[in-house]
Amino acid sequence: MPPKSTGPRSLSQSLRDFDSLDVSREGISQRWYQDLYHRWVRASWPMFFTGFGAVFICLNLAFACLYALDPGGLVQAGEGPDSSAFLKCFFFSVHTVATVGYGNIYPNSIYVNCVVIVEIALGILVFALTSGMVFARFSIPRARIMFSDVAVVRSFEGYPTLMFRAANQRNNFIVEAGVRLSILRSQPDGPRIMRRFFDLTLLRATTPVFALTWLVMHRIDAQSPLYGLTQADFDAQDDELIVLMTGMDSSLSQTVMARHGYGPGRVLWDHEFVDVLREDGHGRRWIDYSRFHDVVPTGIA
Repeated sequence: MPPKSTGPRSLSQSLRDFDSLDVSREGISQRWYQDLYHRWVRASWPMFFTGFGAVFICLNLAFACLYALDPGGLVQAGEGPDSSAFLKCFFFSVHTVATVGYGNIYPNSIYVNCVVIVEIALGILVFALTSGMVFARFSIPRARIMFSDVAVVRSFEGYPTLMFRAANQRNNFIVEAGVRLSILRSQPDGPRIMRRFFDLTLLRATTPVFALTWLVMHRIDAQSPLYGLTQADFDAQDDELIVLMTGMDSSLSQTVMARHGYGPGRVLWDHEFVDVLREDGHGRRWIDYSRFHDVVPTGIA
């Protein structure tokens, strides 16, 4: 199993498990209200609904305070439990902003009617923005592509070859799929250290239809940045492999993207993947995802 990192997240780890870099920033004015739309779209669903609930409660509490400034501005009609003055203002605010209008509490002054107009206008705006963000979150195309936990290096056609595999977890097609593989390497430049990307040439970088599994391969020849490296060299240099896969989802007719990364401890020399494809007696293909990440030393599989 690959080692679990206990320090700051690397780029490859951020690509695998997170949607942001583990980098502290300074020198940039980043106020809470800047880029709110992007933050809410990226937030998790529990955080999104928690934020919406907090905004809803605070909005109604604020308007309840405004209604409470006029003690006789609200009248509760009919029979039923008579709530306290502030609760009556709060419940009336909820009825107003949600356009429910049960009718048992109604405004009875010019001041309260003016506040009602402001709250209705603000409520329409808040719910419109919230509906737009919910739609945006649902409409973002997401690829369900599984990448192997580790990459391997083994001999293939007489050359050491870097390999990792990917699988489409949906029962549909990703057409015109393409994959790009780069290595992120730190190199000295005088007294400084530069982090540079180097593209790795793949034996097959595109496929017309990606439906089952895809074994992505890079031949380690004299032109490869990995040429001459061993397992210990790769881990010691803190090199990171960055994977980006794109394609057109045949069900949505939209471009989908997936990314992954392999850092130290996640590229294994002299290993190979266990076969996960099989056919039953009726000619039907099966993929055993329970063994998708399994590797064995070369010559054992």
